[in-house]
Amino acid sequence: MEIKEALEILGLSEKQAAVYTALLQLGRASAYSIATKSGLKKPTTYIILDELIKKGLAARVPREKKQQYIARPPEEAFAVAQEKLDLAKQKLPELLAMTKGEATKVNAIYFEGIEGLKKTMEYGFKEAAGKELVGFYATNEHTPKELSDYFLEWNEKRAKLGIPMRGIAPEHTSLKDYRDTDANFKRVFKSVPYGQYSSHIAIDVSGQYVRIHDYKNLQGIVLENAEVAKTVKEIFEMLWQRV
Repeated sequence: MEIKEALEILGLSEKQAAVYTALLQLGRASAYSIATKSGLKKPTTYIILDELIKKGLAARVPREKKQQYIARPPEEAFAVAQEKLDLAKQKLPELLAMTKGEATKVNAIYFEGIEGLKKTMEYGFKEAAGKELVGFYATNEHTPKELSDYFLEWNEKRAKLGIPMRGIAPEHTSLKDYRDTDANFKRVFKSVPYGQYSSHIAIDVSGQYVRIHDYKNLQGIVLENAEVAKTVKEIFEMLWQRV
């Protein structure tokens, strides 16, 4: 695959890709130099540069007598494209649900990294408003501080949406602050001795969503399937009565 083809896949037109690669090669450059390098006419180059600036892939150099431009780092182009893809993936279950004439399938979406886990935790939040969230939760010993700090924000959002929460969690010192504030955030928890249950992975369910959160390896999975969700909830209810 050619570089320009890769950039076109990222959403750049052929001319935008030509101007962007020319600018990467030139560094700081005038529109005339960019036009010459890219093989485009100067008026067209000005138009393309404005389009790249709007996309966040180029910028004008401030305080230059003769207007010059610089390219934004290529990794930013891929980061923006990945972010758009992640947002689009969140609508995948809805699109698949529109498909007729096929047997029910388990729709799965995978996330990674701290930001990915945040998206996993908030996935289906609006649909869950007013519904109970139940699950098996983890210790906080392997959770990065940034993500641990985010839990407070997440719990505040959940409480505002009127989503009560029941959970089973290990007895562990890392969870003491959570147990002390359960009532404040509409949480009801039962604890299991750490020797029996010491997971760093949380699994919760609300409506037709089952979400798996791996806080240690920073991976998250969302399963959208009513039967899977029903099964996980039934397992939870059986254990809830026995704990």
